[in-house]
Amino acid sequence: MKWRLAGVLPLMVLFLACSAHAEPLDLSTLEWPPFVGRDLLEQGTTSARVRSICAEAGLEPRLSFLPWKRVLMEARAGNTQGYFPEYRSVAREEEFYFSKPVGCSVVGLVHKSGVTLDWTRLEDLAAYRLGVVDGYVNTEEFDRLVDMGILYPVKCNSDKQALRMIEAGRIDAAVMDRAVFRHLSGKMEPSHGPPPLVFAEKILAVHSLHVCFPRTPAGKSLVERFDRAIVSGGLELICASSSECSP
Repeated sequence: MKWRLAGVLPLMVLFLACSAHAEPLDLSTLEWPPFVGRDLLEQGTTSARVRSICAEAGLEPRLSFLPWKRVLMEARAGNTQGYFPEYRSVAREEEFYFSKPVGCSVVGLVHKSGVTLDWTRLEDLAAYRLGVVDGYVNTEEFDRLVDMGILYPVKCNSDKQALRMIEAGRIDAAVMDRAVFRHLSGKMEPSHGPPPLVFAEKILAVHSLHVCFPRTPAGKSLVERFDRAIVSGGLELICASSSECSP
């Protein structure tokens, strides 16, 4: 026992010393289980991956959990050094450097069980009342059609609110990540028979998830450091298809 303790204690001292010398990295994020969440195991699957990458880069992430619109505000104001998780979009890339992928997200439509949404092109969805979370990127094409006034989605404060609105009949469907829907639906009151809500088989997109850093010299240095750690740590990720994608 004495020999074992003698071996363990130096390792613990070394670990604490390395942690003490890690450079703090202030990142803002949101409650978006199972990807991120203050009370989740390891604060979510994507948070765990970001921590692993930061450890490889000699960084110590300090996460602030905020409403999504404030996450963006804090990053834009420079009150945090970056934020995650984010989908790639032209508009966001004008403001931020995007890291290599740190996760994958399958995006589709959630609707009531037994209801069929009849659509071939995204324009066809104009016939339905669709819920979207205010401030979220959905898909490039979907958001372009919204900007053009072809689609008129109903803004929701959260994915959870969107599900409640579907159940109440206030909207026909909501744009949502598949893993998020599965997590939230598992928290809903159990019912007999088929589930009240389902995730449609026809998906809208498979997104990669990224950490975003402001387009400043400091932000450029951080994203390069972060990406080097992904490569050197063998932590590269490819979001190939909806079947392979998981949080």
